[in-house]
Amino acid sequence: MPSFANEDELYRYVGGIFEKGFADPELGPKMEATQMVFESRCTDPESSIIVDMTNRKVHKGQDGPTPDAVLTMSTETANAYWQGKVNLPFAMARGKVKVEGNVAKLLALSPLGKKLYPQYVDLLKADGRDDLVV
Repeated sequence: MPSFANEDELYRYVGGIFEKGFADPELGPKMEATQMVFESRCTDPESSIIVDMTNRKVHKGQDGPTPDAVLTMSTETANAYWQGKVNLPFAMARGKVKVEGNVAKLLALSPLGKKLYPQYVDLLKADGRDDLVV
């Protein structure tokens, strides 16, 4: 399965959909209302972003506010997840996704995350990254 080449791609594609969500007049306020800060930490290659819902900001790397929860997975799994191809609770049970911190708060984000899946695929296609579409 395809994965990101580096942290810049994680920031561009996963961070990019959150930035689009923050700018959306319907979705942005709902995202902000969660008061959640989470880190998406990936392996293969090592990369990370911190998504600060409260301040509607995405930070590349681990330079940002302290996260309420940290999601750790391969970049391959992250790419598939943001296309709606990975069930988070099932992936957690199988060890493909590890979560540290406030799991309940993170799982509560799931309905909002689902609204970002189409934007993620659109962003990949707009950049000619059909190699990442699963």
